[in-house]
Amino acid sequence: MTNKEQWYTNKELYEMMVDLSKRLEQTNAELTKTQILIRDYNGLRERIDKCEKQIALSKGQGKGSKDMWGYVVGGIGLLLALIAYIR
Repeated sequence: MTNKEQWYTNKELYEMMVDLSKRLEQTNAELTKTQILIRDYNGLRERIDKCEKQIALSKGQGKGSKDMWGYVVGGIGLLLALIAYIR
């Protein structure tokens, strides 16, 4: 190839390679930041899921204890009714 057939000079090719290299470094830095953000988000998501499960479990236990008191009162009422019926 002669110089007239070349599209770019060696200097232009070198400058393009340097520019591409800088862009690649920036892209890698952005990708690393994105990966860190995704990792942090997933960690937070797991913590939120655990908290939601704990809240649901806590609500369920509170409801269960309220229901238990209803059964206790109902049982006492039934027992008193039976005693009154027997007398």
